Amino acid sequence: MKCSVSAALCFVAVLHAGQDPAQWSLAQKEHFLLTADIVSEQYAGKGVTNSQKAMLTDGTVSHAAHIQTIDIYRPLFHGRSGSTEPDFKDCWKFNVAAYRLAKLLGLTDMTPVSVERIVNGTPAAVTWWVDGVLMDDRERVSRNIHPPDVEHWNYQVNTIRAFDTLIYNTDRSQDNLLIDTHWHLWMIDHTRAFRKWKTLRNPAMLAQCPLGMLIALETLRREDVERELGPFLTPEEIDGLMARRDLIVEQVKMQTTAAAAH
Repeated sequence: MKCSVSAALCFVAVLHAGQDPAQWSLAQKEHFLLTADIVSEQYAGKGVTNSQKAMLTDGTVSHAAHIQTIDIYRPLFHGRSGSTEPDFKDCWKFNVAAYRLAKLLGLTDMTPVSVERIVNGTPAAVTWWVDGVLMDDRERVSRNIHPPDVEHWNYQVNTIRAFDTLIYNTDRSQDNLLIDTHWHLWMIDHTRAFRKWKTLRNPAMLAQCPLGMLIALETLRREDVERELGPFLTPEEIDGLMARRDLIVEQVKMQTTAAAAH
């Protein structure tokens, strides 16, 4: 396509070349979430943080988004089960950080696009509403539905477990694992992740780490993490992330060596 107009207008032309927003590139989705008008908002229907489902439009195309503005810090948090957590955070920034980390690891087919944007005067994570959702994992389990391709399902689950271990996600529930019509798993809602701790929360979750995930972790560079996640994480949180990366790689390699020996 030749463009004699400005680059911005050229981008919009490309953006609308295909009218199905589900097929847009990551850059196109990011641009839409950052610039489209928010025409309506309503309670998203789940969770305790009053997150919103919004409808956005750029005048030609409309699509839904998930808006989260929560930003809570507690020196000591008391959970419903009686557990406690020091330096507790529940923050919209971690949604954007999770997406940016997923880009570095090649996991954007499992983590929806999320951007930072001011909404109603408040900083927020505006996240692409996942297209073609069939059900969440809680509904799948309650209805005793089995995935059609067990091997691929297990690959996805093990990838998610490795990702959650890396980001120290304390709130991965069945409600925030979405299944689309192709039986593809999507991870959403990472507001209680990215703790500063340099230990693994649950090493047993790494019993099966896919090779592709291991390679992505090995090649993850701190300079890239600082560039992409620095606006949303503290230096301590980045230290914790990279320390956990090292522990994950070490544990997986030890497991692989032990398995080969038998």
